[in-house]
Amino acid sequence: MASLEQFRVFVTVYRAGSVSAAARERHLTQPAVSAQLAALEARTGEALFTRTPRGVTPTERGKLLYAQVADAVDRLERAGNDLKITARNARGPLRVGCSAEFLQGYVLPRLHGEVALLVTLDHARTLLAQVEGGTLDAALVSVAPTGRALTERLLTRVPYVLIVPPAWTPPQQGLGEWLNARPWVSYSLELPTTRRFFTQALGLRFGAQQALVAPDLRAVVRAVEQGLGASLAPYFAAQEALEAGRVQELATARDLIPPEHWRIVYRLPDEDREDLQRLALALAQP
Repeated sequence: MASLEQFRVFVTVYRAGSVSAAARERHLTQPAVSAQLAALEARTGEALFTRTPRGVTPTERGKLLYAQVADAVDRLERAGNDLKITARNARGPLRVGCSAEFLQGYVLPRLHGEVALLVTLDHARTLLAQVEGGTLDAALVSVAPTGRALTERLLTRVPYVLIVPPAWTPPQQGLGEWLNARPWVSYSLELPTTRRFFTQALGLRFGAQQALVAPDLRAVVRAVEQGLGASLAPYFAAQEALEAGRVQELATARDLIPPEHWRIVYRLPDEDREDLQRLALALAQP
């Protein structure tokens, strides 16, 4: 009979897409994971995965076995977590990762003591890897997860706003030419969203001189306040400055730029965690 650990390893490999990623998640060596998988394949009499240069792909037998055992493995994992919680008499803070700007502009205004958080600030891809590896319980990101071990819940759709200093007089027409003749403040040199906005919405290439490039949306908005230039920013980063009249919005951008989809991402076995669902409910908005 196959052991519970073999099924656990199998489900982890299936979701992670590689033996090495599964080994990291289960805190095992790669040979140990390979041995457990080989033992399970010996029991079933068929290969469960096809090995590729990029990892593993489940065979038809592997897909069938996953459908049969995944839910049971997840329930046992949750039961084990519940036992750990009882032993500690309380769950510690929820380990959540996000960007500093999203934390300040979106998360903090919506928290009212629903759940204790231990926050890690980093880039989205790094945070998703930490969730998959078990270092974080969840990530609040605008990037969709790719690993089979992760799932997501949509929190909000954040529009982009085109902001300029309050002293600037907006043009009656020729917005693109007007902007290109003025300085620009940006989050990065690449400017993918800005360049798409100019070419697709305004009908010309972006050509403004960059007065400041700073990888912090709070600094970008502050620079616009001080008159250094115009910028595109997610609404949560500019909301406070807009409401206080420290910057002004040119309303064109909201209708012409697709909003960012921000989501909470966590591991599949944690779907029923009460603290995760309380946080998701507190942060979700239409």
